[in-house]
Amino acid sequence: MTRILRFVCPILAVGLLAYGYFLSGFEWPALGLLGFGIVWVVGLVLRWDWVPALGMFAAYAAAAVGFFLDPLPEFFIPAALLALLSWDLADFHRRLRKGSPEDDIDILEKHHLLRLFALALLGGGLSFFALKLDLKPSFGWMIILMVIAVWGIAQVVKWLSKQQS
Repeated sequence: MTRILRFVCPILAVGLLAYGYFLSGFEWPALGLLGFGIVWVVGLVLRWDWVPALGMFAAYAAAAVGFFLDPLPEFFIPAALLALLSWDLADFHRRLRKGSPEDDIDILEKHHLLRLFALALLGGGLSFFALKLDLKPSFGWMIILMVIAVWGIAQVVKWLSKQQS
């Protein structure tokens, strides 16, 4: 399943970015993104290890620029999330190829995909919810929320590292 998803995610990410740029009236950047998407998929086929990281960085940059040019978060935020998923799946697939014959690859893949799906659903849902809220918090509240978020992420990472041990 990882083999298929590591190609589907970058195609969807680039497609959403290009569509968002086309709707915003930026045809040339959209065509450039489509060209980069082709390079991204070809790099995955040829097993260039540097392509997923570059693809994720470029997709995040394109989403950030597109968000400031013409805010269409319904295209740019899912594209950034799909780029992150693509990077993770490509890295996981690379690590699976190096696994030993004693490893149960199917179980490892199943657990990873379930965790990744849950985190993607949670992250996408929180992003959608945050965009629909029309709150204007003060700087102090933003700092407090940021500290709580960093602490929460640290707790999740600590919990996940105990689960893998």
